Amino acid sequence: MDGFEDDVRAGLPPKQPSDAAKDAKAHRSWISRVGTWGSDLVNAVGDGLNYLAGYDELEVTEGGEEAHAGEHTEVDAVDDRKAMWGQLKDMLGSDIMSMFSLPTFLMEPVSTLQKMAEIMQYQRLLEEANEEEDADVRLAKVTAFAVAVYSTMERAKKPFNPILGETFELKMNDGSTYLAEQVSHHPPIGAGHVKTKSFTYDITSAVTTKFMGNWVDVFPVGRTRITLHKTGETFNIVPPSSRVNNLIIGRIWIDTFGEMKVINLTSGAVAELDFKACGIMSFARYVCSGVIKRPDGTTALNVFGHWNRDLSYTRAGEDEDEKVQLWQVDEWPVPANKYGFPTYTIKMNEMASAPDYGLLASDSRLRPDRVALDEGDSSATSLKTQLEEKQRAERRTRKEKGEVWTPRWFKKAEHADLHELEKDVGTDVWEFNDDYDSKKPEGVPTKFSPWQYPELN
Repeated sequence: MDGFEDDVRAGLPPKQPSDAAKDAKAHRSWISRVGTWGSDLVNAVGDGLNYLAGYDELEVTEGGEEAHAGEHTEVDAVDDRKAMWGQLKDMLGSDIMSMFSLPTFLMEPVSTLQKMAEIMQYQRLLEEANEEEDADVRLAKVTAFAVAVYSTMERAKKPFNPILGETFELKMNDGSTYLAEQVSHHPPIGAGHVKTKSFTYDITSAVTTKFMGNWVDVFPVGRTRITLHKTGETFNIVPPSSRVNNLIIGRIWIDTFGEMKVINLTSGAVAELDFKACGIMSFARYVCSGVIKRPDGTTALNVFGHWNRDLSYTRAGEDEDEKVQLWQVDEWPVPANKYGFPTYTIKMNEMASAPDYGLLASDSRLRPDRVALDEGDSSATSLKTQLEEKQRAERRTRKEKGEVWTPRWFKKAEHADLHELEKDVGTDVWEFNDDYDSKKPEGVPTKFSPWQYPELN
């Protein structure tokens, strides 16, 4: 491949007994990785880069084993692999997802705003927490809500970066509306808000990444607030990190590891969970465990399970046989969705999950490139390019006019009230401006329009 293997070898991190190298080695499949680094490289460049060309089968959650198969042929992939590596090799240590525009065969047909909203699949846990009288169990249920979203986090393909001003509206269990908006493009920041009968949820999401050659580390920064209406308690979530393994060599898979904290900011109680890193032969993969501590620091509950399928608790001092289940993953669709989507995410792309009164023209469901990819239309990549060009044109127009972008539904928080663990949030915190209720859309537009200057588009 004209020196392609040498380029790949030069761009990968060196093999040495560092902590990072040990971590990478521990995450590799025992069977597929037997042999030396050199033979690994020679044998894997032909098929390990197939992920970047979009045709290698990917490891996904249970219920989605056939995801991504057959979407791209090897003949079509060769030039794509070369071009991709030509761009990637100079980005070691960079926030790759904020500076690199991926072709659509590496993507899944949802936007990042929709992926942010997937946590609402288990909104029932917050509804249960709102009615729970035991303060320890109440925190455990909020913690289960925070953990449950990771059952959707094994999907290896990337969602669409939202266009500046893009929105997503989601009808909740009680008929209220979850609203998210892309409030910044560089850096990419999304903000979301919903107020239901049981709880209020606010998030500023500013995920960053670090490309390390054969893997990408994903750091979820930002700020989350959950307020239960019955007790008035407010909680935050400090999430663990994730790693996309084998991005260049081998079969891609995703692991989540490190500490998660869910803190009752009102009382001082805290949930501390450890997400175990996957070991050799997948030892401890998906395992998470920890404790619920009362404000005085004493342990009230032991919490344990698997971040992709279940979470339970026992009271301190009790045998595990006395466990109480907090959460179990919803059944996956049969047959499996080709992208590994749960049923909830599949419905996110349908109008049935939208508010009954209609959609904003900026809603992610209306994106032509997303729709094309969802329908298997080969024009998805060109449509994505067109949207990105329009976004650049708007930026130039703003500069010429001396104007700035102002989000429609969110504003910068004057007093972000950051917890000590959120001091390096990395962005301004955005809060709902309450304008949406008086400006609700009526009907469903036929054209996607998040633009500040729609007359130019």
